[in-house]
Amino acid sequence: MGAGEYFRIIRERRLERRFHSLFLFVTSRCNSLCRTCFYFDQLNSPDDLTFDQIARLSATAPPFRKLWISGGEPVMREELAEIVEMFVERNGVRNLNLPTNGLLPKKIFRTIDHLLGRCPDLSIDLNFSLDGLANTHDAIRRVPNNFRTTLATIEEAERRYEGRPRLRRNVATVITRENYQELVELGRRLLEGGDLDGQYFEIIRGYAPDGTLKAVPLEELRALHRRLMPLHRRYAAELFAHLPWGIRQFATVYYLGNIRLHYELHEECLERPRPWPMPCTAGETSIVIDHNGVFRACELRGIVGRLQDYNFDVSTALRSPAMSAEVADIPRAGCWCTHSCFIQDSSKFSPRVQLFHIPWMFVRQLLEGGSLEALEPYRALEIPG
Repeated sequence: MGAGEYFRIIRERRLERRFHSLFLFVTSRCNSLCRTCFYFDQLNSPDDLTFDQIARLSATAPPFRKLWISGGEPVMREELAEIVEMFVERNGVRNLNLPTNGLLPKKIFRTIDHLLGRCPDLSIDLNFSLDGLANTHDAIRRVPNNFRTTLATIEEAERRYEGRPRLRRNVATVITRENYQELVELGRRLLEGGDLDGQYFEIIRGYAPDGTLKAVPLEELRALHRRLMPLHRRYAAELFAHLPWGIRQFATVYYLGNIRLHYELHEECLERPRPWPMPCTAGETSIVIDHNGVFRACELRGIVGRLQDYNFDVSTALRSPAMSAEVADIPRAGCWCTHSCFIQDSSKFSPRVQLFHIPWMFVRQLLEGGSLEALEPYRALEIPG
């Protein structure tokens, strides 16, 4: 790829700084008791938004591309598929991020089947949560046989959706004090034992019900990140193998560079906030809407207002003096965190990050070296009977 082609693609990657993403808590209902959950004090509340209220949100929101679903366990919302389809049709959503604990496969597959059939322009990231090997995962999630059930759901999803390029099947893993020493082994097992499209790791964030899980030593986190990069390189090779050579190289640079950038910011902001290389665009290019209509700029910041006070009009809420004051306060407060969703969302609007930081992070992870084969020998993962 020549320099001219590189800069042309970079120009195309630069996004206008306007509303782009909605973080929607579709339900507070949950069938887990996760010790990592920053939303634990809101779960299983009686005040979930009605379908008609969510329809009003869609009708009043500007066009946007990315829908981040959250909860609770999202598939416990009976109309989940219809809600997503509504945002696709009315608002032009083209990418869905759907996390799940994997405990309700019938509901998961009903949702995915509906969306694949009814929304031909929608790409879906279906992210299964696995937070360690079997005993560790079950202890963190406080659900017996959670690991076994989720792994079975992942395997069934592979059988059902193999060869469906619009659906990416990933695993999302929260790094904690109790699991960080076994995550490379978990990653190897998942990589070598299945047909996933990726696995993504994020340090525990927010006010978790078990604060001891946040005691991950910084040097251990740095070492873990370096040991995880070979897993990401393997996923990148498989994910982009079908692309022509030049596009494949470009895609690999940005995929791995993005991951390494996230890891760098996780490390820098683990113990105290340190400035990102780009402004945080929370509240400007995105909005968080809780299960009950409360809205915020970011999942980790306080309440800005209630959509009930704005007749559930999202555009009016985004333009409100309260949101303007919140957006202005974010840089003044030095609010730099480890939240990958907002790192990713904000970096899209920074030409400097797109042009320089991400390519440099790709080079850095190459210089840091390491290979999958050099890691500790893979041990078959035993699932308790």
